[in-house]
Amino acid sequence: MDIKSIKDPKFLKNMSIKELESLASDIRSFLVDEISKTGGHLASNLGVVELSIALHYVFDSPEDTFIFDVSHQSYVHKILTGRVEEFKTLRQHKGLSGYASYKESEHDKWESGHAGTSVSAMVGYLYANKLNDKKSEVISIVGDASITNGTNLEALTYLGNDPNHKGIIVLNDNNMSISKRVGAFSAFLTRLRGSRFNNFLRRLADKFIPNFLWRFHQRVKRSIKAMFQASNMFEDMGYVYIGPINGNNLKRTIRALKQAKKYKRSVLLHVITQKGMGYKYAEEDIEGSYHGVGPFDKDSGETLSDKTTIPTWSSVMASCLAKLEEERHIFVVMPAMLVGAKFSNFQLKYPHRIVDVGIAEEQAAVMSAALALNNIDVFLPLYSTFAQRAYDQIMNDIARPGLKVVIGIDRAGFVGEDGSTHQGLFDISMFMSMPNVTITMPKDMKEAYGILKYAFMQNGPFVIRYPRGKTHTMDIRNVDEIRPSWELFHKGTKGYIIAYGPSVIRLKDLVIQENLSFSVVNARYINPMDERMLEDILKTGEAIYVYEETHGSGTLYHHILEYMADHQYHNVIKARNTKDLIIHHGTIDDNMKDANMDDDALLEDLKRL
Repeated sequence: MDIKSIKDPKFLKNMSIKELESLASDIRSFLVDEISKTGGHLASNLGVVELSIALHYVFDSPEDTFIFDVSHQSYVHKILTGRVEEFKTLRQHKGLSGYASYKESEHDKWESGHAGTSVSAMVGYLYANKLNDKKSEVISIVGDASITNGTNLEALTYLGNDPNHKGIIVLNDNNMSISKRVGAFSAFLTRLRGSRFNNFLRRLADKFIPNFLWRFHQRVKRSIKAMFQASNMFEDMGYVYIGPINGNNLKRTIRALKQAKKYKRSVLLHVITQKGMGYKYAEEDIEGSYHGVGPFDKDSGETLSDKTTIPTWSSVMASCLAKLEEERHIFVVMPAMLVGAKFSNFQLKYPHRIVDVGIAEEQAAVMSAALALNNIDVFLPLYSTFAQRAYDQIMNDIARPGLKVVIGIDRAGFVGEDGSTHQGLFDISMFMSMPNVTITMPKDMKEAYGILKYAFMQNGPFVIRYPRGKTHTMDIRNVDEIRPSWELFHKGTKGYIIAYGPSVIRLKDLVIQENLSFSVVNARYINPMDERMLEDILKTGEAIYVYEETHGSGTLYHHILEYMADHQYHNVIKARNTKDLIIHHGTIDDNMKDANMDDDALLEDLKRL
């Protein structure tokens, strides 16, 4: 069929299994074609094509509620709910979101860009349905790595002991997080999967056992499993456990979902899928390179977005840490972002100095605190958006006692295509609210290494922010540590622009290009401020313009204002930040325009000072 003609999923009900399988093939081809042009989450969506079709075949969205954990794997759901024509705008400014979106469709019942919330949300929907006297199903689709997140486990524990509310949890087990999953839960699921021989028999059964025998086969299998399986955590928690089944087999998946629908108590359906199925480069990927991709050549699998050799900030920071590791022993605690944070080479070189704890930022923070208490130099890299998830642990277990944990905040500032759930605009406000925390943001690689060296020389919590994007490689062999200080980066006569990070370079270039007479100050230490330089600036009586790619509360600007009030300075001062805006997906340039922080907006501000 022409998938561009799809308006809603009702048409699936009248299709045969062969027709559904043909549709799955068409959708898989469409995903590779479209994502190769726009970029997006490829491997995860290729793996859930049959599962998504089966869900819409058995259940009735939007009357029944689908909750996708993280929701980056909801592309097939978007296709089946009538958004095919919008795929050419995927993750582009004002285009189709790469995640579920309330504004896009009534079929999107839960927005999430972070792992671990779907089961809790499902419990909320179950209670709401009962209170509203609504009789419909609620289904959580959660990955094998996401289900181990603390919030999901809390909800699993609660719902398993609740006989009055029935939910269906579809555990999508592809043996991967973004890259390889880790931990005891992974081993537990592997045991449930069975041996390779058992998996071979399962595939053989899927292919040759007729439907009427399959139901008998399932009953026999459950009986045998009950005799020989020592423990099944899900059953022990109170769930009806179904599986494992081949989630890429439409016939079996549909039957299993229908079976789950009949039960009166909560069900966990364990489906095994192949991440990247149907596209060989994604199928063979074990590092996570095809989890999220930019535009690529679908025939060769090679990226098209940027073939320059300029490294990313993530890779530069990982290189700086590897260089510092030559001088002193540092231990890295990584919460699941080994590939994204560019620490794969560090792991190869220093395998005993790094551990991946999975999607568990809270665990990573507490573990880092305990390491610091035992005099271990620890580096904790977190995406800015994920650092928020560990606020309590960073606050109480690291900041409050003033422990020496160096926290790398990756993707700080605007993040572009990942949109509102991933913007790195809130970490400064978060860390500014904590005691004892030093907060920094270097403008380039040399400054990053100098700050990093000092971070491991001092004795308290230390944050180094760095953005998504590219920077230049520099020679860091003879770089000295950079202690708390600001830098007069460009001298002018009219007023002062205070900023930090790579923005300082951009602002200096803008001032020179437009022949503006402003000095540019590199406030590389956001907290503590360089009060000596700030005092010198204020004494001139000149205007101050504070530029920060961050949320508009608890920022450097507010701390400068507080200092001015305490010391009775009355300089004209203006700030430019995101100030309570929700910034959606698009390029980083689009983000800046949406926040009125692009060059045109800056020039307008500066000319008014």
